[in-house]
Amino acid sequence: MILNTLAIVLLIYAVTVELWLLVSALVSGYSLRRDRFISKYHRIEELLSSDVVPPVSIIVPAYNEESGIAQSIRSMQMLKYPKIEIIVVNDGSTDSTLDRLIADFELVEEVVPYRTDIETEPIRAVYRSRLPISLIIVDKVNGGKADALNAGTNVAQYPYVLLTDADVIMDQYCVLRAMRHIVEDRVRIVAVGGNIRPVNGCEVAFGRVIEPRVPDTKFEQVQLLEYLRSFVASRPASSLVNALPLISGALGIFQREVLTAVGGMTTGHLGEDLDLTMRIHRHMRDIDRPYRIAYAPDCVAWTEVPTTTEILRTQRIRWHRGLTRAVRDFLPMTFRPKYGTLGMLGWPSQVLIEFLAPIVEFAGWFVLPIAFLLGVLNVPVALPMLGIAFCVGVINSVLALYLDEEYGYFNSPTEATRLIGLAFLENLGWRQRTVWWRIRSMLPARRRHHWGEMKRVGVGNLASRK
Repeated sequence: MILNTLAIVLLIYAVTVELWLLVSALVSGYSLRRDRFISKYHRIEELLSSDVVPPVSIIVPAYNEESGIAQSIRSMQMLKYPKIEIIVVNDGSTDSTLDRLIADFELVEEVVPYRTDIETEPIRAVYRSRLPISLIIVDKVNGGKADALNAGTNVAQYPYVLLTDADVIMDQYCVLRAMRHIVEDRVRIVAVGGNIRPVNGCEVAFGRVIEPRVPDTKFEQVQLLEYLRSFVASRPASSLVNALPLISGALGIFQREVLTAVGGMTTGHLGEDLDLTMRIHRHMRDIDRPYRIAYAPDCVAWTEVPTTTEILRTQRIRWHRGLTRAVRDFLPMTFRPKYGTLGMLGWPSQVLIEFLAPIVEFAGWFVLPIAFLLGVLNVPVALPMLGIAFCVGVINSVLALYLDEEYGYFNSPTEATRLIGLAFLENLGWRQRTVWWRIRSMLPARRRHHWGEMKRVGVGNLASRK
């Protein structure tokens, strides 16, 4: 009897989670249509010559990036935005990253005054390019990615800072489309997140994605589907009600004043982007200041996703360890009316779905079979519930594909249809494997990566194969 009750409870949880994700996807669809309608009456091109668009400092942390850092900077130079400065923070690289930058961009060391609002490892030197570009290189003692971003924030002279990675490729109008939200509500909006998409399989040239495509391998395609469910079918809904718990570390724009007020990024945290977003929410609520954290679906940045099981396992374990620490740190905000829709909806969904789901599903692997073998499982009730959870999960994936195609990210309408079959197949092995990795992340770690780096193939090797 106890096993049967426990099995039914686990199935009720699974159905509830999938229905919640379905509601979130439907609300996201409304939010995407609303955002597209508003953008029609705010011509992006007009903002290029407008004096109401605030300048932005782009901060790029770099650790042993000698092979791709120059291309990354040249890509950022092509961004369509009235006024930006690019700050590359060389975080104690042991390769020729700094030498490569000095040679390619004609750097000269200068005495540049900067604030020390956020405590960081010592800065050894600051360089400025003699070329007609606004480029600053900060050379500092190694302290990790978060520490590098904090150092860049101290050096930044503009009121808004864009935090990104060295290997991210941004669309030309990416910054402009994100800053549109700030221009529309400059008083309240303190941060804007972008839409992160896998670059694997895309046609890339001159530091730009010139033709978005679905990756060739099923391994990478399933990851793309996961990204669509997260960034297209979930975050627009959270943003609509100001309950967005996470701005991806691959691309986020923050009001510098607020960023320094919360102490910047937490060094040594494996989920520094989640931690930062939650601390900003908490800070704004604690000082009782009206605010919003927005999501810009048309602000697209491309990043490499893992191509091997080993790399993916490391990434997912690191992500979930970061989530586990965040759950511990921000648990007092859960279901607290003081923290608004984030405390009542956004953060509880992270805890009850993202954190709790792998534990419940892992338990279900044992409870359901044992209950069935012992003959105590109420099959007429359990089987339909299991079917409902599976079908709604497939619907959620297909709906994410529909919303993505509706917004028109792929040049060919057939690209998204290549992923439909994966909505069914990912439940046969892939999902179980990622659940196990998340369970493993809760076990004591043998070692921690200071920079949380991921071995990368490189953009040039990720282009669509023909």
